[in-house]
Amino acid sequence: MVETDVLVIGGGPAGVLSALTSAKNGKRVLLIDAKMYEEIGNKICGDALNLEPTTFLEEKLGIEKPHGDEVADLVERLIFKTSNAEFPLKGDGYVLNRHPYGQRLLKQAEEYGVEVRSKTKAVRAISENGIVKGAIVREKRKNEYEIRAKVTIDCSGRNFQIRRTLSEDEFPYLEKKMEKRDVAASYREIIRLKEDHPYHNEIYLMYHKEIPEPGYFWIFSKGEKRLNVGIGWFLDMEVERGMKDHFWEVLHYYYPPGTYEVEDKGGYTIPTRYPMTNAVANGFITAGDAAFHVNPLSAEGHGPALIAGYYAGKAASEAIDTNDISEKSLWQYNVDVMQHFGLSHTKVQLFTEALLKIKIAGLEFLLKRNIFTQEQFLNLHAGSKMGKFEMLKLAIKAFPRYIILFQMKRIANEAAAFEKLFAEYPKTPEQYLAWQKRFQSRMEQIRKR
Repeated sequence: MVETDVLVIGGGPAGVLSALTSAKNGKRVLLIDAKMYEEIGNKICGDALNLEPTTFLEEKLGIEKPHGDEVADLVERLIFKTSNAEFPLKGDGYVLNRHPYGQRLLKQAEEYGVEVRSKTKAVRAISENGIVKGAIVREKRKNEYEIRAKVTIDCSGRNFQIRRTLSEDEFPYLEKKMEKRDVAASYREIIRLKEDHPYHNEIYLMYHKEIPEPGYFWIFSKGEKRLNVGIGWFLDMEVERGMKDHFWEVLHYYYPPGTYEVEDKGGYTIPTRYPMTNAVANGFITAGDAAFHVNPLSAEGHGPALIAGYYAGKAASEAIDTNDISEKSLWQYNVDVMQHFGLSHTKVQLFTEALLKIKIAGLEFLLKRNIFTQEQFLNLHAGSKMGKFEMLKLAIKAFPRYIILFQMKRIANEAAAFEKLFAEYPKTPEQYLAWQKRFQSRMEQIRKR
């Protein structure tokens, strides 16, 4: 048996930041990951990272922003594109080389005293009398053993290995399952072109009729002559052909066979839903993909995971300092996440649900007609109300397809309602159940298909 203050499951961005933050606050921290040490931080994904999370970590922890070989390209714009129209949004960030960036964060965590055990897999939670006490783990080719901790932080990714093994009776307010509609399957390749590409400083989300709606094809620059190209859609979508068939059909529209070579490839699944509205229990916190901390539209989860990891480490440290690791003591973590990106991700969920209803043809209509300016689009997303004159001008532009305008207006109304609801998010667990029922009732009405 091993004892520590904080046990972190998973060495991805949420796990590393949870461990680093806890250790910087003077706690004994043990981080385990199933991968070899040299592979921790390496992940098949889109590689995009917004500037805001890196600025946040620089201010809170003094962690340098991505630089050098960690950065494949800089990002200035996100572009929604259909076959005949496109809509750009400003947004600074990076396309990362995930592996060197993840390894740098891991080594910084070790410098603060984090003990890393690689090739070590979490098997199940240890819980006693409604309190999480750590986990049963197994090192490669070795027997299982216990790691006991005051606080356990589950950052084990989309399979949430610790939370899923907790008893429903002991932990009734923690979600245990993930629906197919909340998971996106994806496939991506890193390709090297014979000639340079026109996608520098831009991220494209492309909606094609060949892809099950509202799935999309993406193109990220990975530097000169290199691209990250991929495809994804929700698991509950009905498809007649395999994902790779769809992928190659769209890719070869832009880059025919013989114009590139494949450097890397792989598929993965990722949660694409609003965050868990409660991610704590007695002695327990969950963060990153394990807590659904992924943008429901763009599927960007790296930045939210870094932010959530910081808040998780902070909450665990403060709870240990007060010798109170109860759900109530850890609750501030929920409040921090909800205030930082919980509301914005919920608003993005509304836009995703609208896409399911208006279809790609409706999106193309909006883009091609230039019905919304960028400012109006952002205002709708933020739940800002529009004046009667402004709505009249939009109605004239949208003629005769008012149903699409109605769906966009509904986004604004629902966003405003959720903004009010999140402003009332409980500061302690006692009022959570009543709040959660209101939230779930409203969300399910929107998500009816």
